Amino acid sequence: MDACVRRGLASDCPIVIAVRTIWEHRQVLRMLVRRDLQRQYTTFRLGYLWTLLEPLGMAAVLWFVFSVLLGARSFGLSPYLLFIVLGVLPWWWFLKGMRASTKVFRRARGELIFSLLPTQIWILRVIISSGIEFVLSLPILIIAMAITQSIPGPLIVLFPVAMVMQFIAMYGLALIIAPAVALTPDLGRTVRIVLRSLFYFTPILYTLGRIPEVLQNVAAINPLVGVFGLYRIGWWPDEAIPPSALVVSVASTLVIVVIGVIVFHRLEPRVLKEA
Repeated sequence: MDACVRRGLASDCPIVIAVRTIWEHRQVLRMLVRRDLQRQYTTFRLGYLWTLLEPLGMAAVLWFVFSVLLGARSFGLSPYLLFIVLGVLPWWWFLKGMRASTKVFRRARGELIFSLLPTQIWILRVIISSGIEFVLSLPILIIAMAITQSIPGPLIVLFPVAMVMQFIAMYGLALIIAPAVALTPDLGRTVRIVLRSLFYFTPILYTLGRIPEVLQNVAAINPLVGVFGLYRIGWWPDEAIPPSALVVSVASTLVIVVIGVIVFHRLEPRVLKEA
């Protein structure tokens, strides 16, 4: 990016092109996202309820196992039910978005051939769609707050910041995953394995403080570490995440999205050729 600016070619940089393309096609993107959500909620009889039932079921099982059976005091913060919900909901968004990114070009293969839309719009639509589902699942958080009688503090204003940070990280990863899986389908299985492993390497069930202090900044290379810390900081301002780890996660997020845009810019011609 800096090199492009120095040469006076900022308008030709992949990042600038990506931002301009998204802005120019924002109306079409909105229509595609709306169509995806309508299709999803009209396909199943329970419709919107599945947006609540899936993460709610996962949170309930994890709470029962780690709180009732194993004793949550050694894992997370109290109340543990609220702690788990604040981990499961954003994780569900991340999981659905990454899974969808492995299938985006396979599902839209026919549309890619005849469509004049920029290719990255197809990736962005699945991240936005899964993000809207995350917002629609937030009543689960309200229920958990009511059950645990927990009221957030002023740092709850960082909750939307966490959402933006997670969206950026997911978009950057999807820009890498989607074309890579389209060109090498076996990578789709690899992504699923990595996602299973990442669940345990992300502080969903435990706090970052459970990791040895010398390794906390290394763990924070995972951008979800900073994201989850920001989600929880409104309730646990002194224990959610150390500032140094947050800085590392933010930097990691920015690096991921830059790499994602560059990788996608290079792989896009091959994806279109094989569509």
